[in-house]
Order: sequence, then C-alpha cells, then structure tokens
Amino acid sequence: MEHSEHKVIDSSWNSIMTITAPMVLSMMSVNLMYVIDRIMLAGYSIDAMNASVISGNFVAMFTFFFVGIADSSEVFVGQYNGSAQYQKTAAPVWQMIYMSLAAAVIFVPLACFSGRLNMLPDYYLKDGTEYQQTLMYLGMLPALRVALSTFFIGRGKTKIITVAVAAGAATDIVLDYILIYGVGDIIPRMGCKGAALATIVAELVQVAILASAFFSAKNRRIYKTLENRRFQKELFRGCLRIGVPVALGNFASLLAWYLLQAAVCHVSKDVATVYNIGINLYIFFIFVGEGINKACAAICANMIGRGDLVSIEKIRRAFAIIAAAFGCMIVFPLIFFPEWIFRLLDMLPDDITNLYGEMRLAFALMAVSVTLETMLLSTWGILMAGGDTKYAALIYHACLWGLVVAPSMALYLTHNLNSVPLIYFLLTLWAGAVQFLLYRRYKSMKWYNKLV
Repeated sequence: MEHSEHKVIDSSWNSIMTITAPMVLSMMSVNLMYVIDRIMLAGYSIDAMNASVISGNFVAMFTFFFVGIADSSEVFVGQYNGSAQYQKTAAPVWQMIYMSLAAAVIFVPLACFSGRLNMLPDYYLKDGTEYQQTLMYLGMLPALRVALSTFFIGRGKTKIITVAVAAGAATDIVLDYILIYGVGDIIPRMGCKGAALATIVAELVQVAILASAFFSAKNRRIYKTLENRRFQKELFRGCLRIGVPVALGNFASLLAWYLLQAAVCHVSKDVATVYNIGINLYIFFIFVGEGINKACAAICANMIGRGDLVSIEKIRRAFAIIAAAFGCMIVFPLIFFPEWIFRLLDMLPDDITNLYGEMRLAFALMAVSVTLETMLLSTWGILMAGGDTKYAALIYHACLWGLVVAPSMALYLTHNLNSVPLIYFLLTLWAGAVQFLLYRRYKSMKWYNKLV
C-alpha cells in the first residue's frame, strides 16, 4: 500500500496535465482573491481600489521575499521523491516552516511603522495605510502556506492544494462582502481594512487545511512528517542557496512594480485608474504562467532526481504548447472584444467612461505581455529544477529595471509619464527579451545540477 502512495512522475501528457491543471487552478484561485478584493473595493470607491493596489504591492515586496525562500523546498522534495528517498521529503519543508515563523520579527515592526513606510499620495493615504498595516501584522502567512504546499507539489500530489486554495478563495469572497460594505448596524463598513482582514482569514484557512494534511496519520507514517521536524543546518543552508536569489529577485521585481505604481498614482487619479485596472487583469491572467512555473519545476526536479535528462526537452515543448494555447485564449478577446470589461466597469459608482479609449490599447498590450511572460516562466521552472536560480533571477530583474523601470521613471521625472499603454509596451519588450535569454541558458545546459 505504501508503494502505491508514491506517485511516479514522467514526461507523458497525462502526467504533465495531472500536475499542471490543479496548479493552474490553484494559482487562479490565489490571484482571484487579490482581484476580487480590488473589484469589491472599486465598488466601494475607485480611490480605495487604487490605494489597495499600491499598498498591497508594498506588502508583497516583503511577503514574496520570504515566499521565494520557502518555495525552494519544492526542489528538494521533488528530487528526494524522484530518487525514491521518500522519508526525507518532509525535512526541507520543516526548514522552511521555521524560516516562515521567524519572519514575524520582520513583519510586526513593519506593521507598527506602516504609516511612515509608504509612497502614497495624500488622497490615498488613509485607505492605503489601513490596508498595508493590517496585512503586515501576519505577513508571514503566505510563506508558511507555500512551505507546506511544497510537500505536496514536489510529490505531484496537487489536489489538496486546489482544495485549500478554493476554500481560501470562498472565505475571502464572503468576508470581503461582509467586511468591506458592512452589515447594517451589526458590522460597520471597513473598506480597505475589511479587505485586508478577509485576506488574512483566507490565508489562515489555507494554512490550516495544508497543515492538517501534512500531519495526517498516513503522512506521519509514510513520510515521517512529524519525526523530520529537526532543524538541519546544512539542509536549511541548501534551501537558502536556492531560495535567496529568487527572494531577492522577488523583492527587486516588486520594488520595480511599486515604484511604477507610486509614479502613476502621483501623476493623476485618471492615470492611476487606467494603470491599476490593467494591473488587476494582469494579476488574474498571469495565474497560468505561475501555475506552469511551479508544475514545470516539480516535474523536472523529479526527472533530475532519477537522472532522466532526455525527458526534460519533451516537457519543455509540452509547456510551450500550453503557454501558446493560453495566449490565444486571452489575446484575441482582449484585443478585439474588450467591451465586456467596459460593461463591468459601467457598474461601478464612479464614472470612468472617458478612460475607455486608453484602456483598450493598454489591455491589448497587456495580453501580449502576459503571453510572453507565461512562456518565460515555463523555461524558468526548468532552470529552477536544477537549482539554477541566480542566473534566471538576475536576467529577469535586470531586464525589468533596465527596459521598464528606468525609462518609466525618466518619463515621470521629466513630467512626461502620461501614457499608460507605453508602460505596457515596455513590459512586452521586457518579457520577450527575458524569454530569449532564459532559453539560451536552457540550451547551454549550465543550469543542470543534481542536488540530492
């Protein structure tokens, strides 16, 4: 019975889709939580939505730094699983659980000083500070969730991830409605603070579900999930070697996004609205790329664990097909039929119909950018499986700063940042350049490394 518990991961379409589909759905649910927060806040007020976007990005700089480190345990779990060292798969997870909990010493002080740690214009200051401070107090939760999820992803057991994320998304939707808009005289209207509280509870629900599965009787017996709780210095350092470049890259990337958002928010409310609605669509649609990235890393880590290098090229081509198919699904509707989005925006209490012309071009460019980024994230997943995170992170973020942030900030400082579509055009150039460079790295084979 125990042998049947160990999932054999290969390069077949069945194996790829069995792992990828739940991961894509899970990432969709995660991203949907952020989008729903902002849609409901837009129904509360456009200013509240814009404030949550920029403040949420500030929080994300720190949460995704630790998420990047926690996610490194997936590589070790995958390679342990691929090399049939099953009873070691829980050990790297524990190292990242400890790291996630220790992150509280960073987040609590950040929460206490949130009022001083932002670049919000005056008209977004109150809403943005409430949103940022509330999320910061428990900012270690996403890293803890990711640490627990790597135990299942690395072994190809992704259904529990889907269950956890779906439960979290459902919780977030219900609490968003209750806490943002209030319930009569019973619960007051909380706006941004209510959206942040809903997100925290949704994260707690996901952590509880994943922890229950991690410590189940079967997993304690087969994978020694409780016995492997010992802190292992060398394994912890191994996770840091892989995770820290990704974490620093996450921080650099989100700092870039934060500076862009701060710049457009200081230009005018109209420019901020066009940019932030486009970003909300981007966050929702990039779920495929994020899901592919994690699935590709898990599958290829298993291939490396058992020395099956030949299958990795087949896996790369399969994910390229998936990325291209997804691109077709979003590019054509957003370029030729964006009216369905405008009909939704017509339902908001604020009239923004004068911005629809600029939004139309921004949406088209955003769709192309997302398609290219989905492709590069699959290539990045292969490099990550071999532990080659430094090169990918360096290229990804150096290009982001050089091709997007630097030109955009130059326009802002010269008072010429008045075209949001131009920013999305720069993002399209960036995604294409990164995909080209990561593919060259893949072909060089310098990324390949058997870690266990």
